Amino acid sequence: MDRDYDIFERLPDASLRCLVRVHGTRHVPRVLEERGKHTANECYAMNIRTREIIARVNDKAARRAELIQHLAHLGLAKPVR
Repeated sequence: MDRDYDIFERLPDASLRCLVRVHGTRHVPRVLEERGKHTANECYAMNIRTREIIARVNDKAARRAELIQHLAHLGLAKPVR
């Protein structure tokens, strides 16, 4: 049985935006990679019913931005503009 997966984008303010719903796991990588090319934000595919995340793109860039923002808040780094 193929499941439905929603593709989410995590925005810089940590909010989420649902981009599209994909039916079946074999379509997720193509759709996720294409969406990830248009943003530096983290994007991931998740089954809403099970909360299972099966794939991510741009997660390193998103984590790096969060770390820089946190360090800037602590006064240990300059804020990124």
